[in-house]
Amino acid sequence: MTLVLTRFPTTLEDDPTIFRVSEGVWEAAGPLSAFEVTADDTAIMAVVAPQDVRNSWFTFPELEARQAMRVAQLRACEESIGPVHCTAGVDFDGSLVTAAITPEVMQYGLDRLIAQGVNPDIVIPLSLVLDTGSDGYARAELDGVAVLRGPGIAIPDEKMLRDIFVGAGQAVDIEQSALQAMLLSAGAVPVLNMREGMFAKRERRVWTTSHQRMWILRILLTIFALTVMTTFVTLGRYWSATSAENDTALVAAQKIDPSIQDIIQVESALVSALNRKGIVQGSFAPLSAALWRNVKASPNVSVRELRFTPDGILSVVLAGPTADNINKTLLGIQQDGFRITATPRQDASGSTLVDITMRMP
Repeated sequence: MTLVLTRFPTTLEDDPTIFRVSEGVWEAAGPLSAFEVTADDTAIMAVVAPQDVRNSWFTFPELEARQAMRVAQLRACEESIGPVHCTAGVDFDGSLVTAAITPEVMQYGLDRLIAQGVNPDIVIPLSLVLDTGSDGYARAELDGVAVLRGPGIAIPDEKMLRDIFVGAGQAVDIEQSALQAMLLSAGAVPVLNMREGMFAKRERRVWTTSHQRMWILRILLTIFALTVMTTFVTLGRYWSATSAENDTALVAAQKIDPSIQDIIQVESALVSALNRKGIVQGSFAPLSAALWRNVKASPNVSVRELRFTPDGILSVVLAGPTADNINKTLLGIQQDGFRITATPRQDASGSTLVDITMRMP
C-alpha cells in the first residue's frame, strides 16, 4: 500500500510537493503540476495549512457522542463569519474539535487536486495531525508551511501570533521523523476528515470493464447480423413463394384466356372472355375489382383459380404462405361490403389455400 500525501492548495500560485510513502519509505514525487498517479497509489491524504482552516475545541459531557459532535459543528458555524464547511471529530485528548473552512476554498483545492488526478480520500488540517499532549506548544513544518499547536489552539507560526500566544515561552519543534509518523497515523485513523457532506468523495461505479464492454459489443453486433440475415432469408422465402403462386395463378388464367401475359392483364382479359361467353350479368366487374384490389394489397397472396357463374357468384381459390396473409385479404373484401364464404385447406406443397365465394351486397 502506497500513501500519497500533499498539502491542500488554495491559490493559483500554490504548487505543493507530492510525497509517496511505501513501506515506511518517504519519497518526494515532485510538484503537483507534474504529478502522475500510479496504480500503486492506494490512499491519498491532503493536509490543510492553518491559515486556511479554523479549529475550535468543545466539551459537552452531558451529551451523547453523536449529539455532542453535531452541537460542536453548530457552535463552530455560529462563531464563523459567513458560511463555512464544518466537520467535527474527537481530538487525541478526548475533547471535541471542529475544522471550519469556506466552501470556496475547499472546492478550489479539491478541483486543483482532482484535475491532476489526485482525488484525496482524507483532507485534514495539519494542526490535527499533531499529537503533542496537553501541555506547552509544539511547532511543525511541512512543505514550507508551519503550524503552532497548543492546548485548545492551532495557529500559523508567525512572529506576531507567536508573541501573542507563546510569549517568552519556547515552542518545541517536532522532529521530521516524528512528524512523518504522525502523518502516517493520520492517514490510517484521522482525527476528522473534511471530505464529508457536500464534499464527500464519490467514487464512480464501474459496472463493466473495457474487456467486458468489448465482448458485449461483439455479441450485440453478432445478434444484429444474424437478425438481418434471418430477415433477408425470410423475405427471400416469401418472395419465392409469392412468385410461384403468381406463376400458378397466371397459368390458370391463361387457360381461360391464352392472351394474358401477366397478372395485371388477368382482370381485363377475364372480363372480355366472360363477355364473349355471355355469362356476365353486370356483377363480375365490381366483384373482381374488389378481389384484385385486396389481393394487390397483400403481396404474399395470389389467385390460383377464378370462376364466375351466371347467377352472379364469383368463386376464387386464394393461396398464400400462411392463413394470416389470406385472412387480411378476406377482411378487406368484407370491409368493402361484399358477402363471402371461405373454406381453408392445404395443397401438397404445404401452402395455405382458401376456397371463397363472393356475392354482391
